[in-house]
Amino acid sequence: MATVTAVEESSRHDEIELCAISRPARAARSYLEEFPTERLSELNDSRTIGPDSQDASPKEYPVDARLWLTIVVITSALVLGSLDTNILATAVPAITNEFHTIADIGWYSSAFRLTTCVFQFMFGKLYKLFPVKKVFMASNAIFLFSSLICALASSSSIFIVGRAISGVAFAGILSGINAFNIVPPQRRPMFVGFMCGVESLAIASAPVIGGALTEARGWRWCFWINLPIAGATLLITFFFLPDFGTSNSSAGMGLKEKLYQLDLVSNMILIPALTSLFIALSWAGVKFSWHDGRVAGLLVTFGVLSAAFIYNQYRRGDSAALPPRIFKYRSIMAGFIFSTFINSVLSVLQYYLPIYYQIVRGDSTAKSGYMMIPIIIGDSTGAILHGLGTSISGYYTPFMLLSSICAPVFAGLITTFNPTTRFLNLVLFTGAAGFSTGIGFMGSMSAARTVLSSDDASTGTAIMLFGSSFGPAVFIPIAHVILTNQLSTNLKDILPGALGIDVENTGLGELVGSVPPSQRGPVVAEVSKSLSQTWFLAAALGAATIVGSLMMEWRSVKQKKT
Repeated sequence: MATVTAVEESSRHDEIELCAISRPARAARSYLEEFPTERLSELNDSRTIGPDSQDASPKEYPVDARLWLTIVVITSALVLGSLDTNILATAVPAITNEFHTIADIGWYSSAFRLTTCVFQFMFGKLYKLFPVKKVFMASNAIFLFSSLICALASSSSIFIVGRAISGVAFAGILSGINAFNIVPPQRRPMFVGFMCGVESLAIASAPVIGGALTEARGWRWCFWINLPIAGATLLITFFFLPDFGTSNSSAGMGLKEKLYQLDLVSNMILIPALTSLFIALSWAGVKFSWHDGRVAGLLVTFGVLSAAFIYNQYRRGDSAALPPRIFKYRSIMAGFIFSTFINSVLSVLQYYLPIYYQIVRGDSTAKSGYMMIPIIIGDSTGAILHGLGTSISGYYTPFMLLSSICAPVFAGLITTFNPTTRFLNLVLFTGAAGFSTGIGFMGSMSAARTVLSSDDASTGTAIMLFGSSFGPAVFIPIAHVILTNQLSTNLKDILPGALGIDVENTGLGELVGSVPPSQRGPVVAEVSKSLSQTWFLAAALGAATIVGSLMMEWRSVKQKKT
C-alpha cells in the first residue's frame, strides 16, 4: 500500500458538510471553495495538527483494489442517503391511504429531520474520537434496521419510529463519507466533484424511482430497496476496507474523556426539546386548540429545555457543540436565519407538490415523480450559477439577495395551481421556484468560511447545516396543520357533516375516492384550494429570508483573512 502524508486538518473543515438534508451535494461542492488547489498543496506540506502534531505519523491511503472498493462503499452510501431522503414525497399519498390518516404527514419528514439535526454534531465528534470504520459500519447497520422497520410498519406510528431511526443513521453515514479521507488533499477536489455528480443524479432520480416503485410494487418497496444496498455496503466495509483509525487529537484519551467530548448532555436536552416543539406544532389547531393546556405545556417544555441547552453551551465554552463565541459574528446569525428559511421554502414545496399531482390532477405515482424533476433541476442550476458567480465576483451576498427577491414571487406563483393549470406553467413555475432557492442557498456556507478562522470554519458550516435541517423540521408540520385545517373548512360546505371531524383520519386518495362521482369535481377543487393555501407558507418563508440576506456582510471570498 502506497504511503502518502495526510492532513487531518482537511477533514476537520468538512466533516459534516455533507449533512444538509436533501442538499448534500451542494454542501460537498462548498469544499472546492474552501480548499483551492494552491492551499491544498500548502496543507499537504504542513503537519501542524495541534498539540499532537509531534506524534503524528504518516497516513496510508488505500490504493488499487482497496481504493476502488472504498469508493464503491462511499458512493453506495451517498446514493442510499440521497434516495431515502428524496424518495418519500411521491409515496406519501399511498402511505396515507394504507394507514387511513393524513394526521401524521408532517411527522414522516420531521421525525427524520429531528434526529438528523440532533445527531449530526455528535457524529462529527464520533468520527474524531473512535475508529472511522466501526462508526461507519454502525451507521449502516442502523440504517438497514430502520429501513426494515419502515418496510414492515403496520401503523403510522411504527413508520414514524422507523423514520426517526433512519435520521440517526443518515447523520452518521453522510458524516462518515468525509471522515474516510481516502485521497490526498491534491486529489480531493476531483474526488468530491465525482461524488457531487453521483449525488445529484441520485437526487434527480429519487422521485421517479419512488413513484415507479409505489405504482408497480407498493410504497413499502421504497424501503425494501435500501436493504440490499445497505447490506452490500456493510459487508464490503467489514471485509475489504482498511481500518482508518482515529484522529491524532483523540490519541491517549480515555473513554471518560471521549464521552465528555461527545457532549451527550446537550443531545439529551435537545432531543426532548425539539420533540416537544414538533408535537405541539402537529397538535395545535388540529387535535387541540392553541390555547389547550397540553399544547401550552409542550411549548413551555420546549422553552425550558432550550434555555437549558443554551446554558450548557455557554458552560462548556469552546468544547460545546455550538461554541457561543461563533455567534458574535453578524454573518453567522444572518446565514443561520437565511439557511433556515430558504431550505424550508424548497422543502414545503417539494413535500406537497406530489400530493397535488396525484390527488388534484389524477396523475399516477410514477408521473408525479417525473413532474418533480423541474424543481430539482432548477435548484441544482441555481446552485451551479451561485458557485460560478461567487468564484468570478468573490461576493455571495448578491446571490442571497436575489434569492430573497425571487423565492416569494415564484413560490407565490405555485399558489395559483388548480386542477386545470397548463403543463407549461407547472414546469416553468416549479423550475423557477427551485432556481430561486438554489441561487442563494450556498451563500451562508460561503459566509461561514469567509468570516471565520480555518479552525472555526467547520463549526460555522455545521451551524448553517443545522439551520437548513431545523427549518423544514419545524415548518413541514406547520404546513400540515394548515392543510388539515383548510381541508376541514373548505369541505364543510360541500359535504356538510360528512368529513369535518374525520379529515385527519382519512387517506388523501380515500378522501376523493369515497365521494360520489357527482361531487368528486368540487371536492378535488377544494383539495387544490387547500394545497394552495398551504403553499402561501412557502411564499411567506421566502419573504422571511430577506432578514438574513440584508443582515449579511458584504465580504469577498477572495479577500485574505486577517
